Amino acid sequence: MNITVACDESYRTFELIGELPEQLSGVHQNPRSLNYAGAWNAAVDVLVAHRFIHQISSIQLQFEPSESTMKVAGFLDAGGFDEALDSDLECRSEFWLRFYEANGDDGRYSEHMATILSSSMSPRLRQKMDLRRGILFLEGAHSPPLNSSTTAVTKGAPDTTEITLCVTFGDLRLATQFFQSLSKHAPGNINFHLVACCFQVSPDEIEALLMEHPSLLKSHKTLPESWGHDQGREGKMGPWYVDEFHQRGVSWGRCVLHRAAALFSPTEAMWILDDDVKFSQESLRDVLHEFDAMKSAGRKVGIGAVLGDAPIPPAYMVRTQTIDFYYAHFLSGNGQVVSVPQEMLFHDMHHDLSTENTHHLEYPLGLDQAHNHGGFNLGVLHGKSLTRAVHSNWKNRNQLLARGGNTLVLGNEVLLRFPNMAPNLGGIMCRRGDTLWTKRIQTEHPEWIGNANVALEQRRHEDFHFGTRNGVRGDILGSMLVRLHDRPDLSRDEMYDFVLLREARLISNLMRTMTLLRLLLVDEAEQRPLARLLDELEQTPWPEDLSDHLASFIKTYPLDVVK
Repeated sequence: MNITVACDESYRTFELIGELPEQLSGVHQNPRSLNYAGAWNAAVDVLVAHRFIHQISSIQLQFEPSESTMKVAGFLDAGGFDEALDSDLECRSEFWLRFYEANGDDGRYSEHMATILSSSMSPRLRQKMDLRRGILFLEGAHSPPLNSSTTAVTKGAPDTTEITLCVTFGDLRLATQFFQSLSKHAPGNINFHLVACCFQVSPDEIEALLMEHPSLLKSHKTLPESWGHDQGREGKMGPWYVDEFHQRGVSWGRCVLHRAAALFSPTEAMWILDDDVKFSQESLRDVLHEFDAMKSAGRKVGIGAVLGDAPIPPAYMVRTQTIDFYYAHFLSGNGQVVSVPQEMLFHDMHHDLSTENTHHLEYPLGLDQAHNHGGFNLGVLHGKSLTRAVHSNWKNRNQLLARGGNTLVLGNEVLLRFPNMAPNLGGIMCRRGDTLWTKRIQTEHPEWIGNANVALEQRRHEDFHFGTRNGVRGDILGSMLVRLHDRPDLSRDEMYDFVLLREARLISNLMRTMTLLRLLLVDEAEQRPLARLLDELEQTPWPEDLSDHLASFIKTYPLDVVK
């Protein structure tokens, strides 16, 4: 069965043309780049999203009547169309080159490369072809540094001199890193307190680490993992966490930490942190001044930036980094500095599922950093951000930053009044409770919350887990809940379609990554976690009752606040 795509002149909508189930008929909105490449990629997303209602293996794509057909899997293995190329002719031509490459057809690859090089090319296509021949393009700009923290600025002495650090420790190595980093950079005239919740570590183990830094903290409260479960059973975390089956996941952990901070912090100023952050003199200086600014402005919550290793699942940033390393391997032995087009850089260019732009997936925006590594770095498969700057434009963002492990809080009212929660839908624990928490506050009291001029570096260990099926699906569901908060008019069906399409994009990204890892000769053992996740996502339908759970959540959200 052959399928083609018909687009409107602006590429804002498209239709799938061919014998397909009724659910796929009609006009679809294009959420990707508004060009030929974006519309086609979006159309293939629709086919992948609904793979359980039709035989996707029997579908043949045909871009033009004069061109050969191919299976959907072949299209995705080769990376789909490059949305950085606006010309439909160029994006098809460059795609066929990658298709021949992915299938090991060296003869056609060489022949097609010669054809492309003999034709006129746009600057972006010219740059990609030059890279493939080992030729550097040196015009443009370097990508932002990977750790673009605040710049040192001379400031007077802060009024805030006492704060409580609130953190959940789940790894002794990270806890050691946390205390060593704080001890190294803490100013001597500030009193630090600690409220710590334990997960899979004991309070005694945390106490032992603190004994190595006897003068670091003025006071501390360390709570066992059982404390949170006791609070949940008593209904003090809210009705959604009474069931012990729901007492798990990232959002549950943050909910426990919020309550612990609200009950046990001896200071008004609280800094809610992840255990894998690293401090600096600048961040500790900035946080004190930021608390002063929040008091003056009447704000209760400040959202700081998280740099370093991106606070997203590794599966969400593996394709773009592998693309960077793949193009860098053509430059092996070339010691010159590489630069990338300035106009293509953006805040979320590290995020494979970014909704801000989708032109970054097949274009090596982190080429210069990848080139510096001298070969593929396996840290990419373990959640490390090695080639693309994370949240590179955080200082200039007008909208509220995505909340990570760097949140400033004044007083316990916002911690008790607004729940940090994410529901269990269809047996899957949702993520994004942090963002839902900030959205609730922003909706009801926008004057209480804003961005904070504080950046922290997050550093994961090299053995960080690639992720599980329900882990990434919980994050996808969480992103859908955030969208619901911004658009309360969304219907159940619209929400469900968003979930399916976001997973389809993830599947497409992982398929392309598998091809690139094979071409880079990465050891198969290192590829297994990715391959396992991809197979489970492709083969496992979503829970049958998920749609009903979505409908129920729409009716009950926002939930009652915690008392």
